[in-house]
Amino acid sequence: MKREKLTTQLLDLILNSEVPLRLLDISKSLGIKSDTEEYAILQSSLEHLIGTGVIEKTAKRRYIFKQNDSDSTITGTIRIENDKGVIETQLSFAPKVSIQTRNLNTALHGDTVVVQLHAQKKGKKARGEVTKIIERNKTAIVGTIDYNGYYYFLIPDEAHYYVDFLIPETKLKGAKLGDKVKTSLLHWDDPLQSPTAEVKEIIGKSGIPVVEFDSIIREFELPTEFPDGVMKELAAVVPDIKRKPPGRMDLRNKLIITIDPFDAKDFDDALSLDMLPNGNYKLGVHIADVSHYVPENSETDIEARYRGNSVYLVDRVVPMLPELLSNEICSLNPNVPRLTFSVFMEIDMKGNVVDYEIAESIIKSKRRYNYDEVLEIIESKNGDNSQLILQLHDLAERLKYNRFRNGGINFDTTEFKFVLDENKQPIEVLLKRTTKATSLVEECMLLANQTVTLHIKKLRKEYFMELPFLYRVHEEPDPKRISEVLEFIASLGHKTKKKKITSSDINNILESFDGKPEERVVNQVLIRSMAKAIYTDKNVGHYGLGFTDYSHFTSPIRRYPDLIVHRLLKEYAKGKPSPDRLVFLKMFVKDCGFHTSSTERTAMEAERASIKLTHAVMSEKHIGSSFNGTITGVTGFGLFVQMDDIWAEGLLHIRDINDDYYVFEEAKYRLVGKRTKKIFGLGMRVRVKIIKVNINKRNIDLAYVDSIE
Repeated sequence: MKREKLTTQLLDLILNSEVPLRLLDISKSLGIKSDTEEYAILQSSLEHLIGTGVIEKTAKRRYIFKQNDSDSTITGTIRIENDKGVIETQLSFAPKVSIQTRNLNTALHGDTVVVQLHAQKKGKKARGEVTKIIERNKTAIVGTIDYNGYYYFLIPDEAHYYVDFLIPETKLKGAKLGDKVKTSLLHWDDPLQSPTAEVKEIIGKSGIPVVEFDSIIREFELPTEFPDGVMKELAAVVPDIKRKPPGRMDLRNKLIITIDPFDAKDFDDALSLDMLPNGNYKLGVHIADVSHYVPENSETDIEARYRGNSVYLVDRVVPMLPELLSNEICSLNPNVPRLTFSVFMEIDMKGNVVDYEIAESIIKSKRRYNYDEVLEIIESKNGDNSQLILQLHDLAERLKYNRFRNGGINFDTTEFKFVLDENKQPIEVLLKRTTKATSLVEECMLLANQTVTLHIKKLRKEYFMELPFLYRVHEEPDPKRISEVLEFIASLGHKTKKKKITSSDINNILESFDGKPEERVVNQVLIRSMAKAIYTDKNVGHYGLGFTDYSHFTSPIRRYPDLIVHRLLKEYAKGKPSPDRLVFLKMFVKDCGFHTSSTERTAMEAERASIKLTHAVMSEKHIGSSFNGTITGVTGFGLFVQMDDIWAEGLLHIRDINDDYYVFEEAKYRLVGKRTKKIFGLGMRVRVKIIKVNINKRNIDLAYVDSIE
């Protein structure tokens, strides 16, 4: 058991205990025997928590939560969902703390706050109260101007906001009723009073799709222009490569191809494959060498670090790098020489990497393929470079088999792609599914990411030093959440006696529902129970992939962590860093992990908002129409239903199911009629009618029509 995970479980146990706990009680609860290494870690973790002031040891050598001590606080970022806050913190031993609205004390979503912890009864979630706001996450709030007959106020677009904002008439700056505006928070010090704001920008008339798409940019404070310093640097970049730069492997005559979506604008990865005389594969993964053109601490680097990643909205891309770099100079376009960072892996017929080489290189891609073209070649076994593509497919299947056998989870994820007209009106929605072509690329990229991370582990041993590195990690899921999910899955007929399940067990569950009506909802519930993958300087492995060592290396055009990994690989290839440099890298990598995890989360939220908006715009055309759908969420206030054909998700409010009084059974993800015993459960099929669409809030309201057997 990892020290950080053990410490988190330990704190959760003590925090939720009604009585002081002996060491024996704790070890039994955690299933740790006294003659194991874990027992020593347990004792060390207890002393660590005492030292931080979170717990204390009584005179009778029992451990309790420090209830009334002013030091019983944690500092972190608050995230607000459904009018409640949850604290996220960099402290690995800190618990998840729920905060009621009345205890938020003017804290807003994303603020950095200090929270006083409260002891809780057994089985209850840890709770707390905001005592100090260290830093506001943002002062800009986007929403619609409204008027109640007495004063003007802002209704925020973001559901994270649990209050409206008063706007004095002197601060309207010409904004009128119904305008979509960007405002700035003036002040909010008293939770009994409303916050006040002033208009900073009038975006347009609320409800118009173009205006609503623009408002997402403002809402998430996404940068739309690159600073002058960046553009001046770009003007000095020499894109033409007339001869092989010294020290680079020359691969320009090698058969190398790219495989991407049909509408991709930038190509940051390419593939090659050779069959060796011993029967092994030699896979080449060639990645755009962005670090060559973006030196550390250059203006472009500083801006890329700030952005953290590209953001892919329905109507546009907000790039991490200027288009001159992302779409031209660094992009591995066909038939032009490009600088790359290559990983060659020798792989035996069982899918094991037996040797590898990492080198700076120069390539000239011979052909650009899209996924549909590659899928056609795989299925027909015919086409340009069919031998190469079929061999890549064969290798990818071996790699995928190995990954699942070693603990990787075979989740089936569904993504949407919208077709827009010239006015940004959605005219069609397409489902993007995993195919043999997408799997081919994915498995090669996963292996390259894993290989460079294992290379760092090897260098650490050779150099006898802890080389700082930025990992992509995915921790094991919370046992409580898994337990709740297992209870639900048991209600569907799949029972397990295990209290702790492995990733292989999750695969078995997924396989048992393969092809059944409940397949999609079981997949979704299990995905939601997983921890969020993050970037960090601590290597705790990747649970979902089944890898003990993993980082991001293959997309430096759109992800800043990949750019950092490239730089670190190059730097460590030259030898050990100096003591001063080592200190800097440790601090930098740690901060970079926290920052890019945050920017990634912002990007995901912006992308979801963009998708919800597009669904709402499409659904507005279908008000009054009925659709079959699947219940994808169950709450105390109603059901979320994803409709077939348009794939939009709407809310069927419990008050609109008026044939009975329905009780919410949270553990079983269902509503049950008190009189009729009628059940609305997760995964059930229903027919619903679209009755209302709120473009501003990106919400769709549904009415119940009938159940589908």
